[in-house]
This record gives sequence, C-alpha cells and structure tokens, in this order.
Amino acid sequence: MKTTSIQARSSAAHREAQVFQWSFLLPKYWLLWLWFAFLWLVTRLPYGVVKRVGGGLGCCLFYLLPKRRSIALQNLSLCFPDWSDARRWQVARAHFAGAGLTLFESGLVWWSRRSRFEGFFTLEGGEVLQQLAGRPVLFFGLHNTCVEMVYAYLSLQRPVNVLFRVNNNALWEYMATRSRERYQARLIPRKQVPEFIERLSRGEAGLLAADQDLGRKRSLFVPFFGVPTATVPSVHQFARQTGAAVVFAEAYRGGANGYVLRLHHLKGFPTEDAEADTGRMNAEIERSVQQHPEQYLWVHKRFKTRPEGAAPIYPPKRQRQR
Repeated sequence: MKTTSIQARSSAAHREAQVFQWSFLLPKYWLLWLWFAFLWLVTRLPYGVVKRVGGGLGCCLFYLLPKRRSIALQNLSLCFPDWSDARRWQVARAHFAGAGLTLFESGLVWWSRRSRFEGFFTLEGGEVLQQLAGRPVLFFGLHNTCVEMVYAYLSLQRPVNVLFRVNNNALWEYMATRSRERYQARLIPRKQVPEFIERLSRGEAGLLAADQDLGRKRSLFVPFFGVPTATVPSVHQFARQTGAAVVFAEAYRGGANGYVLRLHHLKGFPTEDAEADTGRMNAEIERSVQQHPEQYLWVHKRFKTRPEGAAPIYPPKRQRQR
C-alpha cells in the first residue's frame, strides 16, 4: 500500500507538470517564451550552425560570469595541478563554449525529428543491452555539458526511470516534461526514491548521476582526482537493494556523428563495501573526465563539502548588507 501511494503521488505530480496553466501567460514568463521561440528557430538550422551559435554564446558567458569562471578555474587547479594557468584557462573557456551549446541541445531534444536526433549518435558497448535484457539495470552517468542529449538517446535504447531535480520554474518544467514524453524515460523526482527502487526491483532500468555535492549528511568522502570528495553512495545502495546490474553510461561529444554513448558493465559491483564501490564509481568518472576535460561540469562546486577540519575550497559568499 505504501509503494502504491508513493507511485500515485509521483504520477499525480507528473500529470500536473504536463498541464498548461493560464498563469504561464503572465508577464513574468514573457522573456522565457521569447527564449523558447528563439530556441525553436535556432534548432531548425543545420547542426553546424547551432554549434557555432551555442559556442559563441558560451564564450561570451565565460567573460560575463566571473564567479562561475572562478569556480571552474579553481576546480581545474585542484584536479589538474600540473597544468599551466594558460591551459586551465583554455579548457575553462572551451567548457563554457560547450555549456553554451547545452542551452540549444535542449531544443534538439525537445523538437528534433527522431530520425535526425538518432543520427547524432554513436553507440559503443551496445552488446551490454542485449546481455542484460530482462534484468534490472542501474545506469550511472556523469554531469557534463551534453548530458540531456545523450541520456535522451539512452532512453531510446532501453526505457529508463530517471531520478531528477524538479525545476523551480513551472513553465520550464511544463515545456521540458511535455517535450520529453516522446522518449522512453519516466521522470521521478528525487524525493520519490522509494518508487525508483521499487521499479528497479521489478526488473526495470534506472539512471542517475551521483557526482554532485549533496552535502555531508548522505555522503562518503572518497577520492576524486586525489581530493577527498563528498559523494553519495546511491549507486552502491540501490544496486544492493535491488540486485541491479550496474553500467557506466559514459556520455561525451565526439565520434563521427557528434555524440557518443559508451556503455561499460561493472562486473563484481556492488560489493559489501560502500566506500570501495563509491570510490570505483568516482574512478570511472575520473577516467572519462581525463579524456574529455572541457566537457565536465566544472562550474559546479564539486568540492564544497569538506572533511572535518579541512579548509574550504571556495571563498565564502558575501553577506548582504542591510
């Protein structure tokens, strides 16, 4: 009964996000409507043009958002201490260019014809899908600048349940939810973890990215680029609870068509050691980041939560003067 109630609340919230609200026509949403219109128009253009427009916007943001630029450079200095300042600056700028393209990739996900969309991708390790057919599978990924594109494509290969954070903007959530309906992805809010686990236990597939700092309470400190990093052990926990096979769904821009989805089945995972498994997950993500450093989400404060007694990485926020 409890699981049924949780699923009912989740389904009700999902249906509510799909319903158009007349309040979306109020002036506070007009700029967002203009952005959607511009986004739709740009994504009608050839991909090469979209890439240049997005990259140009991202390069502008690199100079217009000094706080985010500073976070990216600080993260890069921690993870790549042997790099020169010039190289870190170059990679950070390329990261922002990729992030600019991310803004337009949402339009490609939402409105592209399926034949055009699927043509962007190269699938590596696709045999994993056949080997694990009929079994519960927990895909884990990483936060990079093409995450929405590639994981939408993953859902076309096998239906997945996706843990996600609900957007605070109701209009954006409405547009995203309606547009993603054509993919085989069931969006489950983070607060509905029991439903996610229950669906895995029934033999379905799930997708999550556990490489963001969610605070001390739920995290273990395991190495990431040699830095003790607060990391939630969700992949270990969910796999142990459900018996799901664990697959690293590596996503990056590259390959012959523009994007690559590479699947790697982690054999012998999970173990009884949550810390070792979480460290192994971080090692897989680190390996991927090293191959495509400009694509990782460097503007996130990945090292914000520190071990007891360790000095903070980022400058504290300035208090507003009253």
